[in-house]
Amino acid sequence: MNPRITWHRVLVTVVVVFLVLTVGFYAASVLLAPADGRGTAGLFVGWAMFSMIGAIVVGIVDFFVRPLGGRSGDADVMAAAEEARTGSTRTQRTR
Repeated sequence: MNPRITWHRVLVTVVVVFLVLTVGFYAASVLLAPADGRGTAGLFVGWAMFSMIGAIVVGIVDFFVRPLGGRSGDADVMAAAEEARTGSTRTQRTR
């Protein structure tokens, strides 16, 4: 498998984990605020904020890592798809 695809999948998984943590920390802050006070709620909101920032940073890194173009972004895969579709790998017509 293409290493760019592997990195893309790993980074997307990390983004999803960060987003789940964000929701969990925020929900914990809302649930714990009445019982344990503002200090505990603020702590969980801070963790939620940092996990959201982590998701954004990893998402930006993933934007530059993800494959571009066809399924893998490789020229040979795109040429094979073009050949299967048209019977030729030419992309420009000559006159």
